[in-house]
Amino acid sequence: MNRHERRKQRTLTNKAQHYIPRSYLEAWCDPDKLEREAPYIWLFDRDGPTNEAPGKRKAPKNIFTEPEMYTITPPDSPNTRDLSLEHALSQIEGDFCSIRRDYIEKKLPLGEREHIILLTFAACCQFRTPSAREHTRSQWMPILETGIELEARMHSGTSKLPLNIDKSKKSNPMTLDKVQQIVNEPLQSLLASHVRTTVPLLQKMTKLTILCTDRTPGFITSDDPVVWFDPESYKRPPMFQGPALMYPSLEITMPISPNKMMLLTRKDTWPNYLDLDLMDLNERLLNDLNRRTCRNSFQKIIVSRNEFRSSWAEDGTPQPNS
Repeated sequence: MNRHERRKQRTLTNKAQHYIPRSYLEAWCDPDKLEREAPYIWLFDRDGPTNEAPGKRKAPKNIFTEPEMYTITPPDSPNTRDLSLEHALSQIEGDFCSIRRDYIEKKLPLGEREHIILLTFAACCQFRTPSAREHTRSQWMPILETGIELEARMHSGTSKLPLNIDKSKKSNPMTLDKVQQIVNEPLQSLLASHVRTTVPLLQKMTKLTILCTDRTPGFITSDDPVVWFDPESYKRPPMFQGPALMYPSLEITMPISPNKMMLLTRKDTWPNYLDLDLMDLNERLLNDLNRRTCRNSFQKIIVSRNEFRSSWAEDGTPQPNS
């Protein structure tokens, strides 16, 4: 390999970046595949298969990727590819897979380190998806437009105008350049701060329980696997019905594998590992948890078998007084 080929190889390294980690998805590879076949998962549309869009076999490495999704481009060096965020996410993914293999699959107690790794992985999965990126962008776009309008009115002729200056203390003012950077690259700008803020809040949830099942196909996952759900939200006024950490009835779920799912609650009496099969004789709870995962997904769900249950695609029935 000559120097031109080496330079090209360095340029293309980590170009296709997974927003749902390949190592995470590998737990859903179909165990019934033939020995000569490469591992694959089953990919379905969130509303279920049709004749035009049936379930598809896909290798985990070939799905849920975007080019340069986490690559940081320094403003003063547009040709530079900073992969520090991509490498940090890769380290978190590796730690998570080790915890899944060495602790969770063996139903061993999780220590503080293992607990934090699991919560960090969940916080990353919640924010690193295309749907989260577009939601964040939509929140910051009006701020950017307002700032541009104010700047135009003041005829300042500079994009360094602070949007909010607090003269009572030292501050790092938010400038239009910073807001523009957030709008252009929401994940690169805010993912690290989101994780630093969210993990301590998740630690305050009273109980982390691992739900277990030996049923087939077990738990499904999706292109947006972390679900915040509040079964008591319908009792509140409409503007307060969104799930939030301030509400004691909040439940946070994340599939870990086809036979394990993380559940965060404030129910301190729950065990560390809860076998659903002993209390869910008709699979109602399992199907309801899978329905949460399916309806929270952006576009696709992943199953370890070529199976899709119609109940997963149901939106549910509103409560009488919701």
